[in-house]
Amino acid sequence: MTLKFLVNPEVDAGELSKLRKTVGWDERRHKLEKIIGCTYLSVACFDERRMVGYVDVLSDGVDDALIRGLMVDPEYQKQGIALELINMVTAAIRKDRIKTVNVLFEPELEPLYRKAGFRIVCGGLIDNEDDHQRD
Repeated sequence: MTLKFLVNPEVDAGELSKLRKTVGWDERRHKLEKIIGCTYLSVACFDERRMVGYVDVLSDGVDDALIRGLMVDPEYQKQGIALELINMVTAAIRKDRIKTVNVLFEPELEPLYRKAGFRIVCGGLIDNEDDHQRD
């Protein structure tokens, strides 16, 4: 296995959609076609030609950056890929002198983000696509 990390790679919506499905998320192919190439930064991890990890970042380029969509194929988890993806985007954000880096994550991922240097704070989220949203 030879892993290769690429910054701002050309990514196919079908390939990214497939990775989303592999990690248990919805495929969102139609929406991904609109999103790909419109973010501040993306990094992908490939094993040969197969995409096994991905993350992208939204930013205003000055004050804030939001890491989103971090995913690693379950067959490749626990090998440091997620941490490398995070480290690569945070290094690029730091190099560009953007003030803060933000990320939303599930509670079980707190150790990963602490290891990556994040200070954990409280936040909230409204998911307008969540059918189970409560008042």
